[in-house]
Formats: sequence, C-alpha cells, structure tokens
Amino acid sequence: MNTKLAGAMGEAYTAEFFRKKKYEVLAMNYRTKFGEIDLIAADKKRLVFVEVKLRKKGGVTRAADAVSASKRRKLRLAADQWLYSNAAYSSKDISFAVVELYTAEDGAKIEDINIIESAF
Repeated sequence: MNTKLAGAMGEAYTAEFFRKKKYEVLAMNYRTKFGEIDLIAADKKRLVFVEVKLRKKGGVTRAADAVSASKRRKLRLAADQWLYSNAAYSSKDISFAVVELYTAEDGAKIEDINIIESAF
C-alpha cells in the first residue's frame, strides 16, 4: 500500500473513531500556507486539532515521535488560521491530539489505536 493511500486510510479510521465518541468532524486535511491539519473535531465543550500518524506494529519508535517541534509549531499556526476563519468555535477548550495507528506487518489492517490527548 502506498504512503498516500495508507495516510488516507488512517485519517478515515480516525474520523470514524471520533464520530463514535460523539464528536463532529469539522474538517479533514485542512491546508494552509503553514501546513496541514489532518482532522479537526469538536464535541460540546472541546475543539481538537488532530495529527494522525500511521506505522507498522513492532517498530523501533512510537508514531508520535514523528511529530517534531517544527511540526507542532506549524500545527499551532494552522489552527490559529482555522480559528480566525471559524470564530464561532473560539469559546471552546482547545487541544492538540496525536493519534497513533499501528497496522499489521503487511499494512493492510489497523490493529491498534492510541490517542494522546493534549499532546502539546
């Protein structure tokens, strides 16, 4: 499976996970000049900007380790831009989450999910 297809699969899986938790998915693949936010979701109290990382199970490092300081800065800037355009959500508590998805060795099926809430 190619990287782009695997990423789309992971993001769709994550969106469905949030929907099952009673979040409304407000945006997917929100692009700005600063970068992209994989998923933006909200429930009654919280607005969550989500970075999705997909890896094969049994790797040496955690998927979240791929979210560098530079990536976190870009995500914050992109989130600020989204909030500027969507002021109705500015009263909610805001958090940034990293969702780690782990697949089987062949990469065909997601076997494990780990959500790091308030990741940064």
